[in-house]
Amino acid sequence: MVEALQARLDAWVKQRLPQARETTLDQRRIFIVPSKTGLGLLLMVLLLFLLGINFQNSLVYAVCFWLLSLLLLNIFYTWRNLSGLTISAIGVEPCFAGEKAVVEIGLACPDTQRKFALHLGWPGEDAVQVNLATVSSTRVKLSHSTTQRGRFQPPRIHVATRYPAGLALAWSYVTLDMQGIVYPKPVEKNWQAQGKAAVVSSEDGLEIAGGSSDFGGIRDYRPGDAPKHIHWGKYARTGKLHTKVFADYASHDLWLDWDELPLPGIEVRLSHLCSKVLEFHQAQRCYGLKLPGKTIAPGKGEGHKAQCLRALALYGVTDG
Repeated sequence: MVEALQARLDAWVKQRLPQARETTLDQRRIFIVPSKTGLGLLLMVLLLFLLGINFQNSLVYAVCFWLLSLLLLNIFYTWRNLSGLTISAIGVEPCFAGEKAVVEIGLACPDTQRKFALHLGWPGEDAVQVNLATVSSTRVKLSHSTTQRGRFQPPRIHVATRYPAGLALAWSYVTLDMQGIVYPKPVEKNWQAQGKAAVVSSEDGLEIAGGSSDFGGIRDYRPGDAPKHIHWGKYARTGKLHTKVFADYASHDLWLDWDELPLPGIEVRLSHLCSKVLEFHQAQRCYGLKLPGKTIAPGKGEGHKAQCLRALALYGVTDG
């Protein structure tokens, strides 16, 4: 029952307050109710009014109407403190799973208005109080917890105020059209970056025996050597068979290869690859990344690191 009511309420809020890059609060978007202090004042006014009726005291009537007018004026100014406020999306800073995503938004109001004691945030998360007393616009950063990698859509932001006297509470919900990226949590496992087996270190890279590109020397003939590799010129001079040896050279670039990981589970592999990307970036190594369906050529630098981390974060994540 409660879940059904909550679902209907969420659907109504989404219809009334749709998602947008920029939202200006107006009469249709602002909700207002008396606060606990305001309700206490109303109760006191009611008791005074009953006393005035009982004792036929006109002064008590005057006090009741005066207090009631103060409450109505406070409700109006509380509503006005939110009315005209424009909230716009700026961006979401990337983070790792388990960390807090920093959401940056812009606040603005007309030059003829000033806003005080604006509370912005999410229930159970960090919140901030903002004043637009000396400027008509500012930027605010909020943080929200993350639990899993992928795209992060900030939930609707709760905007509220009790200004000026705390007798009323005005609030609204703002759902901004913005997304961020949450990288896998970096956790290193007992594994090393894979590559071709190195035999001899070379200035050109790693020499790989049994190649076919560059001439690597001559050795004695062994049964099974291909006839095309036999050094016939040396055989003509010495009468003994010798075999020409060829070698290939691999660069010092490192590859982080999904298929070479002896680790169970998708998230475990992604966490380990994320850790290695950070490690190689810190060491200023040149590295590449191979994922099923996606290959990132070897490189280094902040841009290359961001490209690799983004590929890990969005692995298997659909656009929907």
